[in-house]
Amino acid sequence: METLWFVLLVVLVGGYVVLDGFDFGMGILLPWLARTEGEKRMLYRAIGPVWDGNEVWLIAGGGLLFFAFPKAYASAASGFYLAIMIFLWVLILRGISIEIRSQLAHPLWHSFWDGIFFLASLLAALVLGGFLGNLVTGVPIEESRSWFLPLWTYFVPSSRHGIFDALTLLFSLLSVVSLGRHGATYLILKTEGEIRERIRRLALQWWNAEVALVLLSVVLMLSTHHLLLARCAHRPLGVAFLALAALSLPLVLFFLRRQRELLAFVCSSLFLLSAIGATAVGLYPCLLLSSLDRAKSLTIFNAAASTPALRMGLLWFGIGALLILGYTFLSYWSFRGKVRSEGEGY
Repeated sequence: METLWFVLLVVLVGGYVVLDGFDFGMGILLPWLARTEGEKRMLYRAIGPVWDGNEVWLIAGGGLLFFAFPKAYASAASGFYLAIMIFLWVLILRGISIEIRSQLAHPLWHSFWDGIFFLASLLAALVLGGFLGNLVTGVPIEESRSWFLPLWTYFVPSSRHGIFDALTLLFSLLSVVSLGRHGATYLILKTEGEIRERIRRLALQWWNAEVALVLLSVVLMLSTHHLLLARCAHRPLGVAFLALAALSLPLVLFFLRRQRELLAFVCSSLFLLSAIGATAVGLYPCLLLSSLDRAKSLTIFNAAASTPALRMGLLWFGIGALLILGYTFLSYWSFRGKVRSEGEGY
């Protein structure tokens, strides 16, 4: 039962990263892509009808963690308090930027909110990568299960590092580049004309940077004989996810060069999902890995709610999942197709 809820949690996190990831990517790339107000409005229209629905996946993931693994939720909320607050604030600023920039027709007003949107998107991707880096490297969980991470200490990887150190910053940088490139593959789907070609060229450039960062991350983890890679290598599902990631990333380049926009986006999504899947397989059964003593890690077994509660929760999760999937499908179907620079909104 605990394993089933762990899989559901990974599915929700994967859905959130793929869907809201291209929102972040669009914000990160905005200064390099849009040269006129019409082009900016076109890019905002590409995400405008769906960005808030994408964040439902984050709320669902947080709710699931609270329900199924309350001890891990309480421990993570305390330890990652600063990072969680920063993440929530930048999500709020992104939403305000999207909705308020068109309320006043003045270039200075538009530029100000465009800048806020860019910075908030960049910070969101950085913090998201920091979360991933700390899940992989571990956090200082002690006997009391109480811990706290400052934003940084000396940037030197150790058992008592901050949220950002030299290694987790690498994951943050990889997150920014991957989500930026993922956002570009989505925007190619939604745009046409000169800006579409500009986005495609930028996606190809960021793909090169992404590959370099992925290789650097793998080399560092191999050189330190990291637990996550060792577990993946000995688990068939982990090997399958690693193989899928290794296959899907080159295919993104292949389809981008041949201008097969839909297939490029599908492969981009598969790469993100397989990377998250491999991380989950490597961590299983741990939810929070202790950097001080592996025996003190929070696992799906010592952090789970009671079995009767988990069984009863499956019914309500099924209803909620159907509502989320239905709403997501309806919103994307309603706003399918290319966006234009002319028209109302954003």
